[in-house]
Amino acid sequence: MASTANAAAVYAAADGSVQHVQSYNRHIISEFLKDRHPYLEDISSHLKKDEVSMASGDRQFPRLVELLLSPSMAPEGLVEALRTICDMCSHQENKSVAITSDVISAATHLLMHESIPVRRDAARVISSMSLLFGGRALLPIGSSALADKFTKAVGTGPTLPRLAKLLLSCDDELVKLHVAEAMQAITIFRDGCQQVVDQGTVVGVTQYLCATLPDLPNSTSLALCLLNLLQTLAAVTMYARDGMRDILGTGLIAKVVGFLGNIPGGSALPGVAPEKSTDIIRQALRLLWHCGNNPKGRVETLQAEGVATITNFLGHTDAKVREAAVCALNVVSLETNGKKDVLKHSLEEVARIIHSDAETTYLQETCVQLCRCASELPAFRFAFARHVLRSVWLLEKVYGTAALAAISPLLMPSEDMETRVQAVNVAQHFITSGNIAFNGDDIRVPPVCPLSHVEHPPSFSFEECVDIIHNLVELLDAAGAPAAECLKALLIQEKPRKELAKLLKAGLIVPSGSQKAFVESLVQS
Repeated sequence: MASTANAAAVYAAADGSVQHVQSYNRHIISEFLKDRHPYLEDISSHLKKDEVSMASGDRQFPRLVELLLSPSMAPEGLVEALRTICDMCSHQENKSVAITSDVISAATHLLMHESIPVRRDAARVISSMSLLFGGRALLPIGSSALADKFTKAVGTGPTLPRLAKLLLSCDDELVKLHVAEAMQAITIFRDGCQQVVDQGTVVGVTQYLCATLPDLPNSTSLALCLLNLLQTLAAVTMYARDGMRDILGTGLIAKVVGFLGNIPGGSALPGVAPEKSTDIIRQALRLLWHCGNNPKGRVETLQAEGVATITNFLGHTDAKVREAAVCALNVVSLETNGKKDVLKHSLEEVARIIHSDAETTYLQETCVQLCRCASELPAFRFAFARHVLRSVWLLEKVYGTAALAAISPLLMPSEDMETRVQAVNVAQHFITSGNIAFNGDDIRVPPVCPLSHVEHPPSFSFEECVDIIHNLVELLDAAGAPAAECLKALLIQEKPRKELAKLLKAGLIVPSGSQKAFVESLVQS
């Protein structure tokens, strides 16, 4: 059986006007043996070369491919044939048949067609076929297998370079959108990610984004194109070998940071559906995150003042955006300047997220890792300890026993009395409690020597906390029992006891009259 499209059919609308509708001329070909003898009859002579027709069985897709490669086929017919292929390939079985019928070769050939609608639907076919491994395996071949008579005008070659050329050279927004969709479909899978890198397509995508960002997209089609391209690069930089090679040093990271900074209120893109706007922001943050795994990427992000921009999204309404923002900050904080910027811009927001009951466990644990990494900078460590001083559980989780070194400066006379008393309460928790998480951060920065002190807080506090005995004695009147308990636990050891006796004898520590007997008893015990 075969059928040809006939646009001459009409019907009468309710208002009496005549409307054109799609119809088909049906041709029945007999399969009876008596009608087939001697099996040499021409069963396609009735078909018109300028009409789209379909065959049945194994000839279904080959027939459509023949039409796509026919020089006499009008652009409207090519569009109809391409759309028919897309509609029929809604499941993997038909996709497999279409791939073996050289649909990818024909669609690649039509990517350079002079008709814009043909280019659009050719890219849609590539997108559909690329969801199967067999389809992606044919992309490096592209239209190379076609005969010269079909491609002599535009030459032959692989598919991905043609997609990149369309993205850069075609002014039609829908063509750009469907090309971006095809690239995103290819990079869903690791083998596709590697192809995009090896074929040089990342260069084209980077050039396009550098030309359009940091300006916000001015139409829905361009916004969706941007979304698909960001998804493409986010996948490539994570899964492909040398995936960042063609991105670093191009200025794209600074453009992405600028784009995020241009989003009004850091919440949504104007003129774009909220869910799509959220996804665009998330994919941009993911790209910064993945590029931050490379030292050059981190430096570029810092040079673009990316920490301040990324921090704005820690308060975004979508949890996945907040997670991507924290992950981006986490990798940037590996740099010393990154730690300084996190201290300057992000400390309060990070502490808020960790304290929140509404955040995901993944987000909070990533914030804890961010704090530990940034705490390699002493200024951050002390500032964070001051900011969360009342959250003893958080100090224990982030630092373990080493929290004593972080809160030790808060015992100094230069601090206000309320802060000093609260710091004593924190010190009492670590020094006297037998049920605490000693480990905290397993990467000891600054290093602890000997390491056994981590599991013995009194020894750690005496060795690592400057002037802790002076400060605790001075705070006996103001802090009372907590300070006394800390001193008792510290002075059980002989070395601290001898140190206190020496300081008392030299007059470097002078306890108040009400506490003098207590302090002297500690030395004599």
